[in-house]
Amino acid sequence: MKVIGKDIGDAIEHLHAEIESRLRVEAERSLQFESGAEHVFSNIMWQKDKVVIRLHNGVPTHALPHIVGVALEHVRQRLERYPAIQRPAENDAVDGPIIRAALRELVFAPAANHALSALALDVEWEDEQRHQALKDLLRDYSEWEDDGGDGILVWALLVYARGAIEHPTELWGAIEEDCHAKLPDVAKLGTTVARAVTERGWTSPGACLESLIAVRKLLNLETVAPILDRRTGEMV
Repeated sequence: MKVIGKDIGDAIEHLHAEIESRLRVEAERSLQFESGAEHVFSNIMWQKDKVVIRLHNGVPTHALPHIVGVALEHVRQRLERYPAIQRPAENDAVDGPIIRAALRELVFAPAANHALSALALDVEWEDEQRHQALKDLLRDYSEWEDDGGDGILVWALLVYARGAIEHPTELWGAIEEDCHAKLPDVAKLGTTVARAVTERGWTSPGACLESLIAVRKLLNLETVAPILDRRTGEMV
């Protein structure tokens, strides 16, 4: 299988064929890969007649099967009517977009990784990149120290809660200790958020919805992150 001119082997070929077929039948869209993603490993654009998965040029070939697989699983999530976090109709918070993105990843990333777990894809490069990013963030923690408010929410979601859920155990210990020492309020809130998600889970649309609602309530994000239950078409 080739994406953006790179041969990534056949580990996710069946998954790719399945999602491509479902998109064509259920959503009347084709599937396309492009290079050029910035600041993220991949992003997904739903267009009128196609779904475009854009990939970062700097991802090494051996890491692409898992990164492409995660993107394909996110497409599957939408096809299977997993919930959607929406922008509020008006009066969005300044940090609203980054908070919603962090909330999505907190729940939908482990859902995608769980679905891919049986394939035993190589994630070492991704883990190394995320670990270095966490170290860099904590090195510059003084910029956030007195921020309070939304800054603490973003850190609790992006740094602590997601790390506690997804980061490899052998790498997480030092980050966890550093965060407790430098940003105790973030660590305390992030621990509560991570517990709320792990207790409810992410392996079905209903479980993801419950996790999102629980975190939103804990962080008082009702006005920042309206949630659409795609199974019913209702906002919750």
